[in-house]
Amino acid sequence: MQSYILSKMTWPEIEEALKTVKLAIIPVGAQEQHGHHLAEGCDSYRAEEFCRLLGERNFPNVVVAPNINYGVSPHHMDFPGTITLQPETLIALLDDIVNSLQHHGIKKFLFINAHGGNTTTIAVAAEKIARKYDVAVAHSKFVDAAKEVIEAEIDSPYFGHACEREVSESLYLKPEIVRVDKLQQADYVDAFALKQTKSNFVKVVHQFKDITRNGNLGDGTKGSYELGEKIIQQALSNLSEFIEEFIAVEENSEKEVLHRD
Repeated sequence: MQSYILSKMTWPEIEEALKTVKLAIIPVGAQEQHGHHLAEGCDSYRAEEFCRLLGERNFPNVVVAPNINYGVSPHHMDFPGTITLQPETLIALLDDIVNSLQHHGIKKFLFINAHGGNTTTIAVAAEKIARKYDVAVAHSKFVDAAKEVIEAEIDSPYFGHACEREVSESLYLKPEIVRVDKLQQADYVDAFALKQTKSNFVKVVHQFKDITRNGNLGDGTKGSYELGEKIIQQALSNLSEFIEEFIAVEENSEKEVLHRD
């Protein structure tokens, strides 16, 4: 299938693509520990691969920007290899990327996030950037578009990091980053912060080492390619439906103005 991946295109190819492109997808990942069984680039690999598939689904209306491979990960810094951005750095990166692409005529943007620690920063960035450049900005932690599958298939009381969900997504999207011979259940620390991760009304700032000794949540041994396929395909379907509607808003408004004139 075809897709517009900016990093793999020449400028004449991009110039031609911009005749149909209505929206830019910007993947955002992280470089952080993922226990013993997932490579530390897990979130970036998942963001990049998911957005590639999303670009295929929505060709020729979208272009996929290069991946942002770092995220807001201070809570993982006690584990070797983690690299974190300051929230202001990620906001500035997104600002510069949108500013550049809107200069080339793109007016709608979708930030696709693969790391929970980025969520609040991306929300702030979206608010600031949309109003600063008068562009339309949406953002999604892409697994949130597959809630039905996740609720039906995952029963661990705590999950969301190097768990059966992320292992499954990785087996489907980027299997080479999974150490299948080292899959583990989480080794929890019985702490106040762990219990509060399930709260619906309050969030406690914590370090990951304070809730898990081996760096993961849930049960990585339950991950599977089949579950990953279900999660990713549902997320692709729901986000593709959103993109179609998001693009159509402006087109319908333009048609109404022309009709009135």
